[in-house]
Amino acid sequence: LDGVIDACTAAMRAPYADGTNAAPIWPAERLLPVVAAADAAGLQVAMHAIGDEASTLALDAIEHAIAVNGDRPRRHRIEHLEYAAPGTAQRMARLGVTASMQPVHADPAIFANWAAQLGDERVDRAFAWPEYEDAGALLAFSTDAPTAPHAALANMYVAATRASALDPDVPAVHPQFALPLERAIAHATRDAAASMGDGRWRGRIAAGQAADFAVLDADPFTAGSRSLLTARVVRTVIAGRTV
Repeated sequence: LDGVIDACTAAMRAPYADGTNAAPIWPAERLLPVVAAADAAGLQVAMHAIGDEASTLALDAIEHAIAVNGDRPRRHRIEHLEYAAPGTAQRMARLGVTASMQPVHADPAIFANWAAQLGDERVDRAFAWPEYEDAGALLAFSTDAPTAPHAALANMYVAATRASALDPDVPAVHPQFALPLERAIAHATRDAAASMGDGRWRGRIAAGQAADFAVLDADPFTAGSRSLLTARVVRTVIAGRTV
């Protein structure tokens, strides 16, 4: 639905610091019937919405689809949500929409440009992951590969600390939005699987699940989150088979 805040192309309700703004790529009159048709066909819709105007439009489209097609199983999602208007998380929880977010984009080493484009109090609510937890919305973490660094452990480091995986000497930004490591991992595994509709058979280590897991040469729960930056994956198992 939009571009990115870093280039002033994300659709925002209020202008950027330089006075410009960007309209959504899909206007409502085109988006709503497409989302309603996809929803009627039983498809999962994922909408790229980084700015608050875009995420509001995405939820308008989903709400319209629900009104048109009635009650049915659905798990639509919004990608990125780097800045969303207050109340967005609560609306997503009510509509059953997944918040699909990427901790790597909150790395403090690249945050200064992001913040400069907004230049106001909106910066204080950047990548506000706890809002979605508190609202009861499904929060799924991913890496946004291949457009961003794909390393999963570094992604979890940013999620658990709001510090930089690119330059560990850069101070953390918004540490109040960091999540305990066990919750960050759950969002990247259990909740990511659930966001795809696969939660019944993968995403957890439990009887009846697919036995997908990785073994590390360090335990970040005892060695600390920073060990994620140097830990190595020594074994990867998919569906019970070492690959």
